[in-house]
Amino acid sequence: MAPHSAAPEPRPSYRSRLGAHRKPGEATELRKTLKPLMEKRRRARINESLNQLKTLILPLVGKGSSRYSKLEKADILEMTVQFLKEIPALSAPAPAPRS
Repeated sequence: MAPHSAAPEPRPSYRSRLGAHRKPGEATELRKTLKPLMEKRRRARINESLNQLKTLILPLVGKGSSRYSKLEKADILEMTVQFLKEIPALSAPAPAPRS
């Protein structure tokens, strides 16, 4: 009986894992199947980021999060843009008076 080597079997190449050996029609079907899943993940990432932005921006603009729990995405973005526009005006040093 021959001893087994401890080294793992080599992994298939990236190209073969993606299904490069498949027929062109199968690749199209795979894309059609994966596209909605990728879009769902993209929308979930956007929504999660907007929720985080809402929790960050509401206290900064002096609004209670319980009262503003159902803000639209556009409202969150508008509040953030307005807040960011006001920051330079608050933190910029006053210009020196001219003589």
